[in-house]
Amino acid sequence: MTDPRIHLSAVSQLSPAQAPPPADLGRLDLLGRMPIPLRRPFKVGLDRVVEQQRATQGQELACCFLSGGEWYRPFDGLLRADRCRELPGMVVTPFYHDILAPSLLRHYTPERRRPTPPLPMACAAAGLIDPLGAFQTFAVIPFLFLVDESRLGGRPAPRTWADLLEPQWADDIVFGGWRPNEQVPYQDYNDFLLLSLYHEFGAAGLAAFARNVRHLQHNIRTATQAGSNSRSVGAIAVLPWLQAELAPRRHRLRVVWPADGALAMPIGYLLQPAAEERLAPLVDYLTGSALGGILARNCYPPINPAVSGAFPSGVRLKWPGWEYARSHDLKAEGARAAQIFFRHWYGEQEARVCS
Repeated sequence: MTDPRIHLSAVSQLSPAQAPPPADLGRLDLLGRMPIPLRRPFKVGLDRVVEQQRATQGQELACCFLSGGEWYRPFDGLLRADRCRELPGMVVTPFYHDILAPSLLRHYTPERRRPTPPLPMACAAAGLIDPLGAFQTFAVIPFLFLVDESRLGGRPAPRTWADLLEPQWADDIVFGGWRPNEQVPYQDYNDFLLLSLYHEFGAAGLAAFARNVRHLQHNIRTATQAGSNSRSVGAIAVLPWLQAELAPRRHRLRVVWPADGALAMPIGYLLQPAAEERLAPLVDYLTGSALGGILARNCYPPINPAVSGAFPSGVRLKWPGWEYARSHDLKAEGARAAQIFFRHWYGEQEARVCS
């Protein structure tokens, strides 16, 4: 039975308690989630599309967009669906390890390969476009370095991801993670970063990175503390571009785009082929210049080349790639990467306490 609090004829921005159960996902035209800083402006634009379609075409679009800090529900119900009619017409999400599950993609992969759209040079070089056309990237989350130059102590700032593995950065790196207290394991952490480092540098490289990590904490907390004398931060923070730019002590800080490329997490959508024509207004919204401008101003750059200044001149992007993503069990790979990292990181923390 459908929860009466869910208004499927408009855009519902829902708390976890209000999220539709898996059995109702097939009634949705769009199920979406975005990084928290984008949720309010994204929903404002989505509301506008829904209202315009109602007013001009008499078309009701049923959209559910997650609010607050929620990430998993009701997305965790997608993999339990067996038939097309049990799935939303469109799913909007940053790239996540389960989004390429074969049970899901068989309902969202187009019958014919779409032509590759024009792209900014950094996006084309990084291979961000899914060659099978299932995951339609429209923006990226770049992860880069925020360097506190007052803590370098004569060391040159890191230029590449491999530099973060060097022993000179021992106890000097912070990246995103969260746990309620120091007596329990981390409940959340940047698993995309760990997976990417594991893919590129292997277990030995991930262990070297772990030995250099001082702390994991929320990206916003790191951004507000960077450039201070807080013991919770070090010389280097790995942050999304937005949080790096928001750091207040710019006289001590420098945003560094790695020379081998900022780590890019794609943001995109899955679209059932049978729903393409009906949901074209939603596709136009996701790929258009209006949303693109909002994304660019918030440092989540769109891949739409018509949006000028979305990327700094000459920067590069990198990510593990579609071949790797499709040929590996990313959930298992991510769990393996996390196990390696935390085994070495906790060991390093214990060694420091005992020394």
